[in-house]
Amino acid sequence: MRFYLAWQYITGYSTSGMHELVAQGHTVKLMYQEALVHPPFLAPFDDEELTQGLDASGWTGQPDEARLLREIEEFQPDVLVVNSWHIPAYMKAAKQWRGKALRVVVMDHQWLGTVKQWGARLTRDVYLQRYFDAAWMPGDEQAVFARHLGFEQHQIITGLYTCETSFFTGPQADPKNAFVFTGRLVDTKGVDVLAAAYRKYREVATDPWPLKVVGIGPMDEELKAIEGTELLGFVMPKDLPGVLAEAGCLLLPSRFEPWGVVVHEAIAGGLAVICTSACGSASRLVNDGYNGRVIAPDKVDEMVEAMLWISNADADKRALISQRSSELARQYTPQRMAENLVAKSVQLLPEAIGR
Repeated sequence: MRFYLAWQYITGYSTSGMHELVAQGHTVKLMYQEALVHPPFLAPFDDEELTQGLDASGWTGQPDEARLLREIEEFQPDVLVVNSWHIPAYMKAAKQWRGKALRVVVMDHQWLGTVKQWGARLTRDVYLQRYFDAAWMPGDEQAVFARHLGFEQHQIITGLYTCETSFFTGPQADPKNAFVFTGRLVDTKGVDVLAAAYRKYREVATDPWPLKVVGIGPMDEELKAIEGTELLGFVMPKDLPGVLAEAGCLLLPSRFEPWGVVVHEAIAGGLAVICTSACGSASRLVNDGYNGRVIAPDKVDEMVEAMLWISNADADKRALISQRSSELARQYTPQRMAENLVAKSVQLLPEAIGR
């Protein structure tokens, strides 16, 4: 099949599936928003590295509409995938290709019932439904939003995000005695909660674990002065598996987290995970008390108790938790991401071009 991907910023967990589409024999053309100048504290991924081997072209500011439409016309896609619905040139392309290709919108937000989301729901018949035939998203929480936007169950494609194959290192035979946090050091990630909980944990733990922090952001001062904390800065995806291998548990106290690919990256390496219920991936990748703990956002004491739960566990229990994480990680792989998109595209294409 022929896939034209009209994307925004690219990441390792988005391009992993694109590379897999090519590996499986499909023809892929990617247009994406270049990250030449990164918004403050956005992870500075290396676009050249991520697109190596892909037929890709980038843009800054806004995409050249004429160029985009010409490229798509020359490419003649079976499937046109559009990353979100706020880029005018992308939306014009989606409108023009109605009835000629399967038009898929990418979305990763959960249904929260906000005014903006209700606005999208109320205008869905005169706006979104005219532009797209299907929605592609990470999991169940986003599927709820998609149904609010008028997509029927058979028009929903899941499995959007997956960590790269290099993260699948399997269970740890001897899990390391260390916590790790990876993400932007900003309020929505609950960095203040992380700092407060880690301080309290060190006060009550008999032999407290160190905390490795991967990421950049304005709230790094919240963590710098805490004993046992090591700030590693931004780490490229290809180097992150090595960092995760030196820890035994991921901490992710987010207040808002549409999915949380880092959870998948951690469990693929056999780590336990302590995250909040705000993390979209928690429902599939973290079973409370099984391979980690799921806590409420903004609850310092709950996080401390969860940290003690894992750091006080004996070697046999921790090895079992690592095995469980590794097994749960296999729900999502680059191969499954590509195969699921292809299978649903084959199913939906006749319906789309028959309109």
